[in-house]
Amino acid sequence: MSKLFFVNIPYNCSDRELQEWVESRGIETRSIRIVRDLVAGVSPAFGYVELKDDTQIKEAISILNGKRMRNQTILVKEAQVQSTGAGRGGGMERRTA
Repeated sequence: MSKLFFVNIPYNCSDRELQEWVESRGIETRSIRIVRDLVAGVSPAFGYVELKDDTQIKEAISILNGKRMRNQTILVKEAQVQSTGAGRGGGMERRTA
């Protein structure tokens, strides 16, 4: 499963708006998740986009990284899987930048 990590997403951007922005550039998405502050309900300017086609990740980064969305320069890179368990590998996996 290929996920992209997006940084510098406009403050009040919706998941749907980010999806439309990505797909308008020819990149098919499976899911979008902008990380939000649970108290305020706003984005701290980062999120994840899962691609439909795992082979499209390098192309997607090339197409999307450094492009502007509402006067914000969007930074895009492949999300990394990282173990969160302590000690001998008994933890869960989570995606990080």
